[in-house]
Parts: sequence; C-alpha cells; structure tokens
Amino acid sequence: MGDDSNTTVILKNWLADRGTFDDLENRMLKESKLPGPRANLGLASLFADQFRTQPISPEQWSLLVHWMSLNEGDAPANDPREYLPFCAVQAMGANYGVAEEQRKDQILSFIGLAMNDSRWRLREGAAMALQRLGEDDIAALRSYMERRLSAATLLERRAFVAALAHPPILQKEDNARFALQISEEILTELAAGRPEGSREETRVLCQGLEYAVSLFVEKLPKEGFELLGKYAVSKDERLRKIVKSNLGKARLAKKYPGEVGVIADLVESGSK
Repeated sequence: MGDDSNTTVILKNWLADRGTFDDLENRMLKESKLPGPRANLGLASLFADQFRTQPISPEQWSLLVHWMSLNEGDAPANDPREYLPFCAVQAMGANYGVAEEQRKDQILSFIGLAMNDSRWRLREGAAMALQRLGEDDIAALRSYMERRLSAATLLERRAFVAALAHPPILQKEDNARFALQISEEILTELAAGRPEGSREETRVLCQGLEYAVSLFVEKLPKEGFELLGKYAVSKDERLRKIVKSNLGKARLAKKYPGEVGVIADLVESGSK
C-alpha cells in the first residue's frame, strides 16, 4: 500500500464508505503476506490504529464481526483469509478505550474467543488486542484479568502473560508488579494441575511463561528473583524448566549474573 501515511489515508477512506469494504478486504488479503512465516504486522497495526480514537460506526463494527466470524474452516491457518480475523481482533482491542460500555463487553467476548482459537496466529492477535487495550486503559486490562483469571483457560492464561510482556505496559513498576502477581498465581495453579487442559494447551502456556517472566523480573529484580527462587525448587519439572529458561535470557543473564547463578544452583539441586 506504500508508506505508512499513504496507507493510513487509504484505510481511513475505505473504512468511511461501506461501499468500499470489498476493496478493503481484497487489499488486506493481497497484502497479508500469507501464506508465509510472518503476517504483515505493520499493516495490521495501521488498520487497528484507525479504530483507536473514536467510537466505531455500526457498519464498521459489522465488518469486524464478519471478519471475526471466519472460523478455521473458512480461514485456515496460514491462509490469506486468516489475516482478516487477526486484524479484526486487534482493531477491537484498539477501540476498547473509546467504546460504549455495552460494546466493551462485546469486545472482551470476541477477544476471549480469539484467545482460545485453534489457530496460533489468532491467539497472538488476541494477546496483541489486550496489549492495545492496556496501552490505553491499563486499569481496565488489570480489572479484566483479575475478574477472569480464576476461570481462565490455559490458553487465556497464556494470552494474559503475553499481553503483560509488553514494554509500554511494563514502563510503570506497578504494572510489572501486577505481572509478577499474575505469573505467580498461574504458576501455582499450574503446579496444582489447574485448570484442566490438553497437553498442547499446557505446552503453549509453559512456552509463554518461559520467556515472559524474564521481562517482569528485569523490571523488578528483587521481587522477581524471589519468585523464580520459589519455583526453582519445585518438584514439578515443568516449573523448573520455566525458571531455567527465564534465567537463560540475556536480559537477566547479562544484567544480574550473581542472582542468576544462585537461582540456577537451586534449579539444579531441585532436579536431583
């Protein structure tokens, strides 16, 4: 579509006229970079930006809902059509801050569906939607996670962790502390076998925890290393692996070699 400013104008014009929605959809499909290893994240971000500053029109909302309705049968993984719900869920997250209360509930429901989607790219889109929401209204994001966490699925918990592992959100210490608290609750529940889920869902959650926690620890090293130390001696091999993986991240290994060494010894002793 050209440079960002030109693309923004084109998107804004197409979104302003329901008669050009087909043109918009066709161009999004063409520019999706799918099939391929990486979708067009830049275009998805610019598309979401169009919904960030003002309430969405009924026609635009219908468009996003239509795109979100494309299930795996309609839009298989790595198919260009998968790009449409991937973009739509991010746009919904971007719109949350200026949406009416009823619409906010609908947005959270759609994000929830995407968090549990069988397609990994949709799950990533849901985490990015939560990041968008949190950038504009961190109180709303934190409130949603607090309300939802006890009943959240494994995949939802993974989305929560991924959403919080976002530099703009972690700029404030209080948000990093919240992220550590959420991580601790998730780790404790994981060790207790809660909630139930498939082996693949558990793997996805653990994989998310294996990198995200290190970002939280980097922001609050004292509290963060205390958390890692707690689970370094766990009898649960999965938790020790999560701790070990985070210790191996350069953001911790290079900045805090002493603390990393101490916790690494605990992990090693816990495996014997």
